[in-house]
Amino acid sequence: MAKEMSYITFGDFLDVYHKINEKGISFLLSKLKVLPKSRVEAKWDSYASTSDFWLVPEITELWNEIISGDKNTIYEDYVVANYLKGKSNLKMISIGCGEGLHDRNFAKHSCFSHIDAVDVSGDSIANARVLADKENLNIHYHQGDFKKLNFELGSYDVVLFSSSLHHFENVENTLSDFVKPLLKDDGLLVIFEYCGPNRLQWTNAQLQKSNELLQKLPQSYKQLYRSTSVKTKVYRPGIWRMLLVDPSEAVDSEAIVPSLAKHFQIVEQKELGWNILHLLLKGIAHNFVNDTPETKALISDLLKEELDFVQSQKTSDAIFGVYKK
Repeated sequence: MAKEMSYITFGDFLDVYHKINEKGISFLLSKLKVLPKSRVEAKWDSYASTSDFWLVPEITELWNEIISGDKNTIYEDYVVANYLKGKSNLKMISIGCGEGLHDRNFAKHSCFSHIDAVDVSGDSIANARVLADKENLNIHYHQGDFKKLNFELGSYDVVLFSSSLHHFENVENTLSDFVKPLLKDDGLLVIFEYCGPNRLQWTNAQLQKSNELLQKLPQSYKQLYRSTSVKTKVYRPGIWRMLLVDPSEAVDSEAIVPSLAKHFQIVEQKELGWNILHLLLKGIAHNFVNDTPETKALISDLLKEELDFVQSQKTSDAIFGVYKK
């Protein structure tokens, strides 16, 4: 069966146009770097979530409910309560930590005596340090590629990837040769990850369903962030734009689930979806962050549509999981 993919689409030009309107021409100039590593760092040094689907409270509450059975229990608290209860002096490393939200959520639990967190983005690490200091949390932050830093092998009780593993090339090698050696024999690998199509090359079925739902939305809910324009169509992002903006984005995401099954014992693994709402709400999610009855009803319908789609397609673009060696 032919791979469903696009090298360049009309949506690429629309996205660049709206990004320039939102962030200015400096946004485009920041992408014109020769080395892929420099483009990755530039992407995350300047990144700010403005209208992404995870900003909608009902969506994150659904993920909480799928993982923990309680919409108000975040996965970090669930992991501690179910796998680390009664333990102490634990050591954790968070790989691709960004600005450190999930590290801070774990650090609030007294079972941890040492937490390392690493990211390639210097700006993200700087912000993470400030935020951790504000909460008086002792987290050791490191900038760089975790594969090239001298973290002690066999010393971690928990290794965490939270929406970061899909940015690594050769996922199988990363897990087998670099992640597994960091864990103690009874240590846990915790994953909260996008695992859908490489380079976000949405399937035709995803695009068709997303566009059907987009056409049904009221006009006011389709207005793009900081723009008078409305979202009229969901496009598959072009490969060339993906490489220009962030060469690491979903570079080997399809390998995550099979590689985890091959190299680790699955303690639990739960499907989170993301098959429709990820692409449908990109750029318009800010319109759904309010408490009006109309918004609540729309979000409820969209959540049901995604769950039904995941079940019908028998695939999920995101997972939560806990694994052992």
